[in-house]
Amino acid sequence: MFGLKKRKTEDIEEETKDTALSADGVVSEKDGGKEKPLPAAEEKTDSITPDERKEFEEFRRQKKILEIRRLLKMIDHTLLKQTATRAEIRKLCDEAREYGFCSVCVQPVYVAACNEFLRNAPQIRIACVVGFPMGENTTKTKVFETKRAIADGADEIDMVTCISAIKNGNYSYIKREIRQVVKAARGNPVKVIIETSLLTREEMIKAALCAKDAGAAFVKTSTGYFGDGAKPEDVRAIKEAVKGECCVKASGGIRSAQQFRTMVDAGADRIGTSSGVNIAETLKKEM
Repeated sequence: MFGLKKRKTEDIEEETKDTALSADGVVSEKDGGKEKPLPAAEEKTDSITPDERKEFEEFRRQKKILEIRRLLKMIDHTLLKQTATRAEIRKLCDEAREYGFCSVCVQPVYVAACNEFLRNAPQIRIACVVGFPMGENTTKTKVFETKRAIADGADEIDMVTCISAIKNGNYSYIKREIRQVVKAARGNPVKVIIETSLLTREEMIKAALCAKDAGAAFVKTSTGYFGDGAKPEDVRAIKEAVKGECCVKASGGIRSAQQFRTMVDAGADRIGTSSGVNIAETLKKEM
């Protein structure tokens, strides 16, 4: 029995010598003194099927579309020049509907027309400027303009605050004025334009805080009629000052998709621009 067991052990050892493990871990057999590789394991192939890849690409595309829609929903599509015609205002409304902008922003004389043109597109808001562009009207005048705009169908009010009062350090006047316009707007959002390019950093922050404390929905940087318009550093400073208690609208000189994204990255919640279509088309090309 012992001899038989020993013989079996020798046979196993001999078989083991005829088999070896190559350096890369693939077992090979000796053939005539030379190692012959066993058939290599089948290389790992891409486990994603064409249908799955197509589905994934469609998911990515839809995600980009949703992001672009979110960005375009931040735009107040603006036409404020005094030479604007009724046909141009209609086109403005049609573009806002086509691209899914948040609102159209117009002069008081065109609010009723926008209300007519957008009758079947209630998702597009109508913003009306008040005290525009100087801001030096009396408070009573701004209150009257606000009430009339709301009666004509405005959903939002973009008022220019009294810049001279800011320069004189009369912040109690600024706060009272904004509070009265907010009251006249009857719950509709009021965006207070403080014309940042005409102010020092201290004046800008104090004016922004007045707007927040008086119940404004937004602090807005500029009319676009004076100075350099919106600057990202001003947007950031206002955003930090109001601490989320009201929103920030960047406007004035925003004409490209790059400028648009810069303002959004700086913290702007809304963008006022007359170049909405150009910005939208550029964003679509990035898909």
